[in-house]
Amino acid sequence: MNTPVWDFSVRSPVVIREAASARDANLVISQIEAADLAVVSGMTFPAFHLHLARCRSGEVFEGFASIAHVARQNDIPVGLLLAQVPSAGAVEGTDPPSPKVAKLLSVSVLPAWRQRGVASRLMRSMEDALRERDCIGLTADYTTLMLAWQPFERLLAACHWSAPEARLLMSKGDCREVVKAPWLDALREMPSEFELFEWTQLRADERTQLHRDVAEGKIPYVLSPFNEVEDIEPSISVGVRHQGEVVAWMIVTRAPLVPNALCYRSTFVRPHLRAAQALGPLILAAALRRHAASPIADTRPVGVYGMSFDSSIKMINFFRKRLAPYCFSTYESRASLKALA
Repeated sequence: MNTPVWDFSVRSPVVIREAASARDANLVISQIEAADLAVVSGMTFPAFHLHLARCRSGEVFEGFASIAHVARQNDIPVGLLLAQVPSAGAVEGTDPPSPKVAKLLSVSVLPAWRQRGVASRLMRSMEDALRERDCIGLTADYTTLMLAWQPFERLLAACHWSAPEARLLMSKGDCREVVKAPWLDALREMPSEFELFEWTQLRADERTQLHRDVAEGKIPYVLSPFNEVEDIEPSISVGVRHQGEVVAWMIVTRAPLVPNALCYRSTFVRPHLRAAQALGPLILAAALRRHAASPIADTRPVGVYGMSFDSSIKMINFFRKRLAPYCFSTYESRASLKALA
């Protein structure tokens, strides 16, 4: 994420107290209104403008709705918080129903109103609204590449979120350089009993089963192939079938906040196949080659790659030795949670 959303600039405490006594009494927090759209669109990323429109239309997309709260002073918007909310508490056919966890997309306050508690008030207002929707939690994902990640973490602490957890070791590199790494040519072929397929070829019954597996916890929610589904680049993303089951995938998305990049967002291999088949490197290599050979590389040449810190030492070492050296930037992806129950 870039600076405007998370940039809470430091101001003099004296100025803050003087301004607060004169101006904060008229500050009101409420849900977004149609008249707000033209003004608040500049308070979030262009990639999230569609979410703002969905807030007003009530459109549900892939099981998620968007919700936005606006801070106003004398009817003039001065702050915005945007979140994504599950529209239903269960996937059909699962028992018990899966819990509803919302996702914080962005929070922004105009410069003249920063460091005066506006972001905290937006947070509290959103939390109350999410409780009314039976959400049990609110999550936030961000990276240390973000210039204002430290002020953002202070905001989370002030609002009693969980301590930030480093989830992913991440790198950014030009796919046309990364694909030259010698280890790609050294990989063996996909074993004959496995079928590599382009993600556009995922069948309806397979999609339903994967949704069910996520709801039942067999697939971690953060690795679901359906997160950020509107940004998936299906011609680059790949899956693997084995004995009639989808057992692995590499989901690549258009990075909404990095216009020249694709995000290698979700890599998953069924646990019983992780040790011996080397499916992880094979599907990464397949996606890299597709990316480098695609016309998409002309406009989005950069790949954003990540490896979970929960991965095995072997996989972490693979990332550090085989991928990161061919990239131009390495950093962390972090996450935090606010329990609402």
